[in-house]
Order: sequence, then C-alpha cells, then structure tokens
Amino acid sequence: MIRRTIFSASNLLCRLPEKYAAIFAASVGLAAYNLAITERNKIFDKIDRIYNRANTDLPMPLEQIVKRAYIHFAMVLVELLRYPILTSEDLNKKFAFTGLENLNTSLSKNKGVILALPHLGNWEYLGAAIVNKGYKLNSFYLAQKDGGIGEILDHFRTYSKIVLHDRDRGGIAALRALKKNQILGMIADQDGNKNGIYTDFLRHWVSVPAGPANWSLKTGADLLPLYSLRKKMSFNYDAFFLRPFEDEREAPLAEMAVSRTVKMCNWMEDLILRYPHQYLWFYDRFKARHEAWTTSELNSKEQMCHGTARYTA
Repeated sequence: MIRRTIFSASNLLCRLPEKYAAIFAASVGLAAYNLAITERNKIFDKIDRIYNRANTDLPMPLEQIVKRAYIHFAMVLVELLRYPILTSEDLNKKFAFTGLENLNTSLSKNKGVILALPHLGNWEYLGAAIVNKGYKLNSFYLAQKDGGIGEILDHFRTYSKIVLHDRDRGGIAALRALKKNQILGMIADQDGNKNGIYTDFLRHWVSVPAGPANWSLKTGADLLPLYSLRKKMSFNYDAFFLRPFEDEREAPLAEMAVSRTVKMCNWMEDLILRYPHQYLWFYDRFKARHEAWTTSELNSKEQMCHGTARYTA
C-alpha cells in the first residue's frame, strides 16, 4: 500500500511543471510545520539549545529557521520523487559548481578522492550532478531488509547513476573504485556507533564516523569537504568543493584519524550554524545511543564525556 502510494505520488509529481511542483512542495512543508506541533517543538528546543551552548546568535528568527527547514525538506522529498524525469540538461541547469579545480587537483594524484558531506542542502541531487559532470562517483548505502520506505528510496536513488555499495559488504568494491581513481562520497555527520570517534559536534558529545578520515589516511586519497545550498525557493543549488583536509604533523594512524575527524566536525558545525534552515534537524542526532558500552568505556578509560576527542575502535 505504501509503495503504491509513493509511486503514484511520483507519477503525479513528474507530470507537474517544475514551477507548480515547487509550489506544491512548499505548501506541503508549510502544512507539516503547522500540523506537526510536537515534532516542531522538539526542533525548536534542539536548535535553541545548540546556539545557546555555542554562544552564537541565530542567523534569523528561530521560527523562520524551523519553518524554512520544513519547506526545504518537503522540496527535497519532491525532488527525489521527480528523479525519473531528471535529465542531464536539467542537472546542468540546477547546479552551479564552485571549486571543481580542487576536485580535479586531488584526482590528478591518481589515488582517488573521498568526499565528506553533511546532511545539508540536497546531497541526493548533488551526487547525481557530480556524475552528470562525467565523474565516477561511488557511495555506501544501508541495505534494507524489510521492503519498506528505505527500499523505495533506494529505488529512486538508482536514477542518480551513483555506484552504490552495501555499507556492510561493499568495502572491497569501494576500495577498488578508489584504486581506479574514482570518487567515494561519505555522509559525515551520522552516528559513528561504538567504533566511531567521540568528540563535540554541535555542542553535543557524540560518536561520529571514523570512516572518512580512516579511508583517506589508509588509501592516501584526499578528503574533500563538499556541500550544497538551495537557491531561494527553487530546485536550483550552489555547490562547493573545498580544499582537502591536511594534517600538521605525522602521528600514529589513530591520532591522525581523530585530528582529521575533529577538523571535519568543526567545518560542518560552522556550516550548519550559518545555514540551519537547510540542515536535517528531523533526524534525532543527539539522542542517547549505545549507553551501556559508553558507561563501560568511561569506567575503564576515564574519559568519554566532553574532553579530548578519542577514537573508540
């Protein structure tokens, strides 16, 4: 039933001219903002807490941030459902790239490139736009076992022409892609589980993925920051490739992984605080996770809460 409904919605949205699809998406986002009172209040509290802890002024009124976030992600969902009619010409028009020379310089080293992205703007369309530029882009996905929403989303992602690798079983294939001097994209602001790196991120002590730093250090591939931002209320974006993260000194692998990850988190935090209306606040990034393991680590290592970042693997 859910599958049929989503595919029917996709068919209808694909028939709408882009202008009206954008208006529809904005209307859905505004309606969700007005109706989802409990969820909306949680996001209000989360954002307010983060800026207070950071001792930083909001870039716009809190209500406006949350309202625009609802509208933005309603538009992201509509964009995803309109994947079947997305053409190469569309992608060329929708994305204005800055810093492609940084990507090309890193690729010239012939060791592949790892891209680190936060859940900002539209990372789904961004990947499709990179492939459309002629680059070989790979990414990980979490295999869905229940045939539910995740599997349906994975279906629409196939239109991006990104080469997808199972996160649990696709490591060797992704490594081969890097050895062929291809690109591997990694979402860098997810939960890093108990094998991640514990550090401050958005003024919360959490585990973040060690993968981007680890893969780049072990393969020699440059680790490039990348993000996109929606242009006003359109389906168009600015996208930015920045210079790769660099290390000040040689150190043991674990220390360098921590250092590189902290730099990555600091970059993402600064970016999110500047553009909170396009960040994925709907995912509860800061809820307590793997608490039993964290407590045992705290008891044995005496440092798991707000201190020096540490690699837990």
